[in-house]
Amino acid sequence: MDVGIGISNQKDILSALNEALWQAKSQLGKEKPSIGFLFASPEFSSPSLLKTLRIYLPDTPIVGASTLAVLFNYKIYRHTLAICLLHSENLKISLSVVKDIEKKTALVAGEELGINLIQNFREEKRGFAMTFTTGPLENGSNLIRGLQKILGTSFPLVGACASDNLKFKQTYIYFNDELLTDAAVGILFGGKIIFSLSSRHGWKPIGKIHRVTQSKGNLLQEINGQSAVSLYENYFARDITSLKSDLKYISTLYPIGIYLEGEEEYLLRNILFIENDGSLVCQGDIPEESIIRLMIGTKDSCLYASQQATEELIREFFSSTLLLEKKLSIIFIFDSTSRYILLRRLAEIELQNIHNVIQKSISNNLIYKNFDIPIIGLYTYGEQAPLKSLHYYGATHLH
Repeated sequence: MDVGIGISNQKDILSALNEALWQAKSQLGKEKPSIGFLFASPEFSSPSLLKTLRIYLPDTPIVGASTLAVLFNYKIYRHTLAICLLHSENLKISLSVVKDIEKKTALVAGEELGINLIQNFREEKRGFAMTFTTGPLENGSNLIRGLQKILGTSFPLVGACASDNLKFKQTYIYFNDELLTDAAVGILFGGKIIFSLSSRHGWKPIGKIHRVTQSKGNLLQEINGQSAVSLYENYFARDITSLKSDLKYISTLYPIGIYLEGEEEYLLRNILFIENDGSLVCQGDIPEESIIRLMIGTKDSCLYASQQATEELIREFFSSTLLLEKKLSIIFIFDSTSRYILLRRLAEIELQNIHNVIQKSISNNLIYKNFDIPIIGLYTYGEQAPLKSLHYYGATHLH
């Protein structure tokens, strides 16, 4: 696979596009891109950007999302625009978009997206799927269920919810020359492709085990027969008004963790809002009768988790096929904005640690002599990935 990546933080949209695209095309050479990825700060998200990019790459499908910041090699960039171009003669790609998710319902939208993706594949071998959705998506878990109903429960699926500048007001999805809200884009990869994926969060359970006694979708109403907010009131010895004032901090450091049998980590749920009746509006569903714990995250635990995920990713990639067939071409990172809020100045250390693990793992391989594996990614308002079951990739969840 041939890869080209480029980035620019010029304030003028078209100047930034020209700079990033020139970098990416220069690395790709004369090859025609099979697909292009665009990650950009919200201020760059405009119809003119996509229409101009379409002029430059008329036959290349473009997908992507708005983001708080772009992860690019071993640095993090705010207020920027980044492009990734991929080319491979052996790569099979199917793309689709679903719009008006709220109107259709997330479950129906997920099924529609899955049906459209597999229609173009027919007999070809499917590898994995990648999705980009506007976020935070209220019923994102149902979108995944709809997709898995078509693609398969344990079919490898990863994805990212678009983000903005921590205002939680408007996020965007890019699909060719369309700037979309309330939408999801799917890419199904297949053919002769080798991949691996890994996810870790590093948050640990604290306190007692609790049971969800009343909930509806992402609205958590009662825990242990009491108002849901009592979990936080009792732990912090604070009333609902005080908790509301510090919600972003509390939700980031102390989310709710859902226990799933057979999984290695708890499934995290941030709290978006606290209702006046004490219900908690979560970023993802929490089914009734779920076993939950209060979770805690620290800078050290986050950094260690990302190192673990990278080591696992590399180990699985190089153990998946015969040596002569292994060529690591690019790494995508979908990183939670919660991690950015928690780590702050150490966020770039996390990315550098990832880069160091990768470079160390390939240092003795002659294929990669004097070559850095390109890394590109974005900060998200929710990730889609397996929790990493003990014996297989496992079902994908909204994180």
